[in-house]
Amino acid sequence: MTERQPQTTPTRLQAAWFWLRTRRQIVRKGCRNLFDRQQRRWPAAATLAAAPIRAQSRTPLWDDGRADEFILVAGKVHNLRLAARAFHAIEVPAGACLSFWRQLGRPSARRGFVAGREIREGCVIPTIAGGLCQISNALAGCAAQAGFELVERHAHSARVAGSDAAPDATVFWNYIDLKIRAPVAWRLELELIADELLLSIRASVSTPMRKIPLALQPVAASPEDRPLRGCLSCEETACFRHQPALRQVRGRTALLLDGWTSEFADYLRNLDPNADRFAPLPPRQLGRWLLGRKLAGGWAALPSNGDARSEHVVVASLRRAFWLRRWARQPGRRQASMLDGQRWLAAAYARRLRLEHTHLVIDQGLLPWLQQAGVLGGRSYDVLATALPMDEIQRRLDHACRPDAAGVATLTDFRAEPNLLAAEVMAMRAARRVITAHADVARYWQANGGPQVTLLPWKLPAPAVRSARNAHELPLIVFPASALARKGAYELAAALRGLPCRLRVLGTPSDDAQLWHGIAVEHSGYASDWLARADVVVLPAHIEHAPRAALAAIAAGIPVIATPACGLPPLSHIVSVPAGDIASLRHALLAVLMQISPRIASQAALIHDIAQESAPEVVA
Repeated sequence: MTERQPQTTPTRLQAAWFWLRTRRQIVRKGCRNLFDRQQRRWPAAATLAAAPIRAQSRTPLWDDGRADEFILVAGKVHNLRLAARAFHAIEVPAGACLSFWRQLGRPSARRGFVAGREIREGCVIPTIAGGLCQISNALAGCAAQAGFELVERHAHSARVAGSDAAPDATVFWNYIDLKIRAPVAWRLELELIADELLLSIRASVSTPMRKIPLALQPVAASPEDRPLRGCLSCEETACFRHQPALRQVRGRTALLLDGWTSEFADYLRNLDPNADRFAPLPPRQLGRWLLGRKLAGGWAALPSNGDARSEHVVVASLRRAFWLRRWARQPGRRQASMLDGQRWLAAAYARRLRLEHTHLVIDQGLLPWLQQAGVLGGRSYDVLATALPMDEIQRRLDHACRPDAAGVATLTDFRAEPNLLAAEVMAMRAARRVITAHADVARYWQANGGPQVTLLPWKLPAPAVRSARNAHELPLIVFPASALARKGAYELAAALRGLPCRLRVLGTPSDDAQLWHGIAVEHSGYASDWLARADVVVLPAHIEHAPRAALAAIAAGIPVIATPACGLPPLSHIVSVPAGDIASLRHALLAVLMQISPRIASQAALIHDIAQESAPEVVA
């Protein structure tokens, strides 16, 4: 038995000599590539998106390192996120060659790559763009499984104990490459989920392809009695790569916040006191920020200790505030400007995320933009959901937009891009948990599968002081929304015609002069005395995600008629009617008004109407 040679401590001279040798090889390979016209970068396409999967690989992201080497594993995962953008959804023609380095390009710090793990001379050392071999390993294994030709492949000099025993393929810019050729056109899909790298090869072939044997065999793992040393875990303090300070870095939680709600504030207050918080700067507090004063209220009021960090994104917040104000009076363009603001805010947050942010809590409006930016891969995350996904909102509005429906313009004034809708759904389904106070949002995700759902209780405001009602006055019905079709304004107008009552609209008046024809209507803001004088609050909305005025009415004990889309809590004095059902809405209004006003109860015609219509569903 051959005696094992002891491991030696690397020196700076050895590192310099290695650098010189590799630069010589890099220059030589670069000169050769100048005259090699067969290699090129392949673009993303969708031609083979529905083709069958011929090979697939799932490899863990976080289980191949020691706890004291966490920062290098986190760096590896970050590098994989960046590299996945170059490989995901590309399609390679039949007979063409895919080169790993030609497709990715040079992985430098300027492009965002960070220090990850690299095996060199029996040690695991920190190197810029380290860890990319996880992609080349998976790609080589899938290519061999699919029967593709491995034109060029190089094995590692050593393998970390416990890693995948499948054939491996190391890469080193630019002369140690992985090249693959197939007799058919094929598609590569590369995604990072919370804890795995998923690589799939699709190809449309009617018969199985011939399995091509590998010329190189995988390297055996290091013996258990001599595992690979790591620069952050070994005790060679004399080594110039020794960095003990990085051992203390651990995973952290980051809160990516946007709109403040009391429900989410209570939830986050008990979540993680050490979490890093990123939030927009409220426009009304800009003056305080400029004067250097601490922001009062909002997300800044969440408790934290000295280790946590709270940061307000100023530039993106001001840009969004200006943009929203500019387009505030154009309904369709207003929705588009809201998406623009969320995109700017998400981009600012993405730049501030650090390697150790392994778990995120994300506002739903930021989610599709973060998904498209590729920062969610390799991280677990929860979603603070205030609304249905955009594709479901558009589906419901399209369903409400019948050819004979009134107010069609406000049902079809905005539609998001299909790729943004797909990104939101994909990100929501990959979330660990959806946190919401909206009952309809919770029902949607419980019915459609995917993440776990945490339903928070609505936080009701303090009850308002009610004025004594004048028995000779007509009942006051309050519509706590803008007079838009998606809020149920046209259904409410149809149900109110002929009833002896008054209507007060709290939101923006309608541009349709005929909407409230024959109805005694008045307009006032949410800051008026409507809570003191309202007899009934009616919100027959098709879409409603922030029913704050209805919650204030509930707290004051005012009867509320609403649709399930409002997501209100199940209380006895809330009457639920289907969205778009005028008959049920009118029946519910009459039933409530008869209890309020004897003047209405004495009208036999109205009592006859009640007898002819079906009873509404009361949420219990």
